[in-house]
Amino acid sequence: MPSGRAIDHVVLAVRDLDRAAAVWQGLGFTLTPRAMHEDRMGTSNRLAQFAGRNFVELLEVDRPDRLQRHDLSGNPPFYGFGDHNRRFLARREGLSMLVFASDDARADLAGFQAAGLRTAAPFDFERQAVLPDGARVTVSFSLAFAWSEAMPDIGFFACQNRAQQYFWKPDYQRHDNGAAGIAAVYLASPEPERDAAFVSRLFGGDVAPADGGFRVACGPHAVLVLAPDAIAALDPSSPAASTGTPLLAGLRLATREPRPLTPSAAACGAFIEWVA
Repeated sequence: MPSGRAIDHVVLAVRDLDRAAAVWQGLGFTLTPRAMHEDRMGTSNRLAQFAGRNFVELLEVDRPDRLQRHDLSGNPPFYGFGDHNRRFLARREGLSMLVFASDDARADLAGFQAAGLRTAAPFDFERQAVLPDGARVTVSFSLAFAWSEAMPDIGFFACQNRAQQYFWKPDYQRHDNGAAGIAAVYLASPEPERDAAFVSRLFGGDVAPADGGFRVACGPHAVLVLAPDAIAALDPSSPAASTGTPLLAGLRLATREPRPLTPSAAACGAFIEWVA
């Protein structure tokens, strides 16, 4: 049985959601309509959902003056979803958060604490969503955050989707490029062994050597934690190849037919590797 926990989604933080959506639609992705989060998050999104039951969240911080800021030293600590992305976007666009599927966010939070990880209070929220037929419904989520001080530019959390009957829709999962799901996420790190160990501690995923670093099992998926030069060999345009801090660098997407890698410069800061 695979170890670790399946990847639910990644957050692609962008400065202009309309522009980023046009780029991703030009790459052959179908996107959900624009949706707005609560003011305390200060963000809006569009999603590329996949039949494999995970997705890419294109996210803009469009109300930075209203969002709730980090308070990591509070009692309990507060991890600001919008504030993390606000800080991230002050430096670059790209993949800002790695998210794992959850059936019980509070149980996952207890698991993080038992593993000795830094955690924050659970975060519950709702937002409106538009279905393919135009109907408006409420979707709701519970989030459990954990973080590594060695990886300040990467947010990690488990996401419990409490309205799945409204969320997953086949009409939003048909893409002209044939994309069917996230198979792996690339993480660039100057210390791959250290950061692979952190990802493993989240849900007990097995760690194995990989070219240029390590592979962490995430259920049917994986996180590939590679040294910057290994990332540069894949995509010389990747900002993760030239920074000294760990960054999420790109995605491996399952698709009908393999195609050449889409570089970060052509996909809003995250490369896309297409595999059959």
